[in-house]
Amino acid sequence: MSYFEAELIQYAAPTLFGCKQANLFSIPLAKLPKYREEIASYQKTLSRRGIRVVYLYSCQKRVFILVYREKAMHRALCISYVRSYLCSIGYPISTCRGKALVRAAIAHLRKRIQAYHEFPHEIGFFLGYPAADVFAFIREKGQNYKRVGYWKVYGDEEKALRIFQCYEDCREKMFQQVAAGTPLLSVLGVS
Repeated sequence: MSYFEAELIQYAAPTLFGCKQANLFSIPLAKLPKYREEIASYQKTLSRRGIRVVYLYSCQKRVFILVYREKAMHRALCISYVRSYLCSIGYPISTCRGKALVRAAIAHLRKRIQAYHEFPHEIGFFLGYPAADVFAFIREKGQNYKRVGYWKVYGDEEKALRIFQCYEDCREKMFQQVAAGTPLLSVLGVS
């Protein structure tokens, strides 16, 4: 298992297994040249399954990679109040449809990250966090949450805990299968 595969499993297993809309992780910028071809291969192969692997942002020391399921991302960004909010803060997606909507939204997210050198709070919509929790995080400025896990939970703690456990189970299952000798793409049913 390569370094990139280990990072992909560690941070994107829930998306790869279909339990989560998207995951974001980073690798050291210095390692990118060594893994660029491998990343390109995963981009090509996974895209046939509707899974996108894109470079979202890089800074002086790290490159951030977004792994997402295109249909799930589209559904999340088409929720009327999410889309309305994103448009209200400058996302140019009011007339976009289908893949164009997702690509335009991600392109604008990339610009916002580059402009401010930080991740804007609306990134939670892209990562599949419950919209109510993302809106509460924005409203409460990251304070007054009930629990912290993959995100700060303001709403249904029980449901969040089940989701957190599902994410852990995905990661553990994928690592076990790959450690037992099954190639990652075979684990995903992709060849």
